[in-house]
Amino acid sequence: MRRTLPMLTVCCVGLLAASALQAGPSAPPVPLLVGGAAHGSEFIDALADLGVGNFVWVPKWCDPTSPAPWDDKHTILDDADACVRRGMSFMISQRRGLGRAWKLGGNEYGGDTETELHSAATVREISRRAGPLFAGLQAEEMDADLLQSAFRVSARTRIPEIYRFTDRAGGRRSFEGELARIARVYHGYGPGIRYCPNLCVSLHHSGFRAGGDIVMAELLEALPNTEMQLAYLRGGARQFGKEWGVWVSPWYRGRVPGEDKGLWKGDYAQPTGAHTASSLRRCLYLSYGSGARVLTVQQTEPLLARKPGGGYQLASWGRELKGFWDYARQHPEPLRPMVPLALLVDKDNGWAPGHLHGDWLDHQTIWGKLPAERSDTMLAAFLDVLLPGFERAEPDWWKEEGRFYPGYFSATPAGAFDIVSSDIQTSRLAQYPAVVLMADVDMTPRLLNTLRAYVKGGGALYINACQMRHKEDFVQDPKFLGATIGMASYFDKVPQTLMSTRRNWTPNRIVRRLPVAGVTEGEMLGPWYVAQDVQPTTAAVVADDGAGHPVLLRHRFGRGTVYLSTPEYMMEGFNGIKSPLSFFAGLVRGLASSGQVSVTGSGTDRPAEDVSWVAARQGNDTVITLANHGKAQRAIDVATSGGGAGASLEVGSGTVAVRQAPPKAVYSITVGPEDVAVVRIRKVRSPST
Repeated sequence: MRRTLPMLTVCCVGLLAASALQAGPSAPPVPLLVGGAAHGSEFIDALADLGVGNFVWVPKWCDPTSPAPWDDKHTILDDADACVRRGMSFMISQRRGLGRAWKLGGNEYGGDTETELHSAATVREISRRAGPLFAGLQAEEMDADLLQSAFRVSARTRIPEIYRFTDRAGGRRSFEGELARIARVYHGYGPGIRYCPNLCVSLHHSGFRAGGDIVMAELLEALPNTEMQLAYLRGGARQFGKEWGVWVSPWYRGRVPGEDKGLWKGDYAQPTGAHTASSLRRCLYLSYGSGARVLTVQQTEPLLARKPGGGYQLASWGRELKGFWDYARQHPEPLRPMVPLALLVDKDNGWAPGHLHGDWLDHQTIWGKLPAERSDTMLAAFLDVLLPGFERAEPDWWKEEGRFYPGYFSATPAGAFDIVSSDIQTSRLAQYPAVVLMADVDMTPRLLNTLRAYVKGGGALYINACQMRHKEDFVQDPKFLGATIGMASYFDKVPQTLMSTRRNWTPNRIVRRLPVAGVTEGEMLGPWYVAQDVQPTTAAVVADDGAGHPVLLRHRFGRGTVYLSTPEYMMEGFNGIKSPLSFFAGLVRGLASSGQVSVTGSGTDRPAEDVSWVAARQGNDTVITLANHGKAQRAIDVATSGGGAGASLEVGSGTVAVRQAPPKAVYSITVGPEDVAVVRIRKVRSPST
């Protein structure tokens, strides 16, 4: 966040996945990188001496974040030399925003852009001096600028080439074309130079798709929910096989934490009133547990203060960063998240949540410019099922001092899930036991073939009848669905002139006829909904409207199962209502909670209140990261079905005890208020080992 632009600028964080990274033929894989922001050798040395990590983020020279000036004695080459001298990897900010020209920010202008800050010759010299310690060039807040500049027509005219689109596909091509243009520039500086686009709202997949080597995400500041961004990042990393990381911003309501007013003289640096150190802790551990490989912070002010006798000591964020590094450096191996459910959106989806940055954009948008449609409310509504309160839907939420949860964080009552796009390869989609299509998708032959192969190989696919469309025509595939859509079987017997006839139903009952995970037996009464007429051929009717019209069908295809729902986007039918039907909300929660690890309230089968969590493999171990976002201690049960030699609490001030012994193990764990717990379950060794 730019201190001079308090209302409209947002920043992004560095993010990394667990796969090997190549940015040209000479780029080695990226190790686990953890550290802080600094400019000037004095402050780089301080971070190294105080042991906050092995990495430095060097900020933009046009956005000072240090008492060290940018002058002939404090250049970018001096920063690079200081990092090399201390054996620290580093990343350099090279631009902010979209377009080829500098743009002013602020409410009166729209999002700001600083174009390439360092010349090609300078970048090549940095690469020559630093070698593999040079982690890459960051392009900051790319999707934030797309949204900010789109908000007003006058701002869009500053970069008209970006906004000359009229549909979703054009929006994606335009945005990704600009990201790819920058990728060509940075890769053109020389072999092995990495491009690190910073995406911080919901368009992270574009960064992976458009040539980013490390996709960075910014957390906190005035940005969207942490758990939502991690869902996009985990899914994007798995889909595209690339690295990611997080860049955590302390800015909140125009302030950053600064404990030493003599050192940090700016009005924005205040001891209180910004994002707390516990928020940083939760961001770091949830990101690390999700597979991030680069973890850093945006500002230096929260990290350092002067010691009374001279030199520097750690401030609140610095102490958290050091504590995290002390743990993570002992476990540098990549974590592979264990996520049972993927939400699949169209590659052209372009949806972004509302209530961004002080409500400068209080409504959902598509690629910043296009209006959201009813189908997009499906995505937002079911995200709220999995991440309650993620969107901060109340007006003026941001005006409340210290209002961090729900909003910046949300509980995950059914556990972690990923978000992937429709151009995913079948082999990567097959890593998820269950897939639910969200919002509108273009049911192209390629996507249909991907879904058929996924189900045939053993996956469980949940699709809505409204999503079986290509260019506004229903796609009929009775062998796959076990049904026809829109009375197709009837149309075969009538004149062609009647083919445009379509029937919808508007009931308010759902009656479960066959068992299905997440939904109890019996009848549900609720608001009316609009259901598409579907004619079963070989599919079984799992639920209907009480009058024989199917609501959910189940069909075996190959080794897997395809479920077809008929209510429009599984939503209520009232105009303007954004609520999912409770039947399908339960079903989606059931899918997300079907993994090998489950987390519930102590001694109950109910979700753990205020807790978000993610389970991952690290080597042969299972690592479960839990974050308590509430202000009271939480007692929870962690159940695992994979066996283990017992659980140990590696991070956190709580306790862990065995409630039920392996192989179906249950561990009782306490997590302190606004704290984290990291539990490691080691694999049971066989006698032969």
